[in-house]
Amino acid sequence: MDTSESVDARESMYSAEAAAGPQPLDQARRAFEHEYLVQLLSLTAGNVTRAARHAGRNRTEFYRLLGRHGLSPASFKRAGAIKPRSAP
Repeated sequence: MDTSESVDARESMYSAEAAAGPQPLDQARRAFEHEYLVQLLSLTAGNVTRAARHAGRNRTEFYRLLGRHGLSPASFKRAGAIKPRSAP
């Protein structure tokens, strides 16, 4: 897919949303947060420490956000991913 096709796909998605009417702010914010958390967990393969660091939040707050959105870091762990060694 080239860039113009992806832009067209996004524009049609936004057009469909606009035709249905705008979302209430709380609903739009929740949808954005959920997608943002999914992207961070995907990027970090479920590593909460790294995801929280990218988000500029502490781990406790990040875990609360995950719970609010019903997300489990374990579901983003990659099979065969190399785990960092712990210090002796």
